[in-house]
Amino acid sequence: MFNRVATAEPRMEPVKSTAPQPLPLKQSTPPLFGSTLPHHGHSSPAIDAPTSVLGQDITIAGQQLVIKTKGSLLIAGHIQGDVHGETVTVGETGSVAGTITARTITVQGEVNGALKGSSVNLNATSKVEGDIVKQTLSIDEGAQFDGSVRRARDVGEVTPDLG
Repeated sequence: MFNRVATAEPRMEPVKSTAPQPLPLKQSTPPLFGSTLPHHGHSSPAIDAPTSVLGQDITIAGQQLVIKTKGSLLIAGHIQGDVHGETVTVGETGSVAGTITARTITVQGEVNGALKGSSVNLNATSKVEGDIVKQTLSIDEGAQFDGSVRRARDVGEVTPDLG
């Protein structure tokens, strides 16, 4: 018969690399202020609409100045001029001396001028001197408002010029 002596073959162990291994891919996260892709709808702005921020240290002034944005604008600084946008928020430290025309306007700071919007919200910390033309209006307890309010005759009266 056959007699065979079993010898162990040398086994190759996998060598562990000391090179850094790639991290597993994560789901992409949305940008801080939303994407820069334009929104092509006729309803309120999408969640991913871009947001521009004018910080506390900024003052913008000029004769016949008009600021326009197709996205959202947060004003924490001071503007002397008119503002047009999809959504305009005047922060607690912000102030605007001019007309604000937007689909949605939220005031937490000061405005000395007219507000023209589909939806106008005056928060408790707001101080507004000027007339309001709106489709809907909410005024929180504590808000200071001196002016008149009237319902928009048509949508064109509260539609911002974003061109």
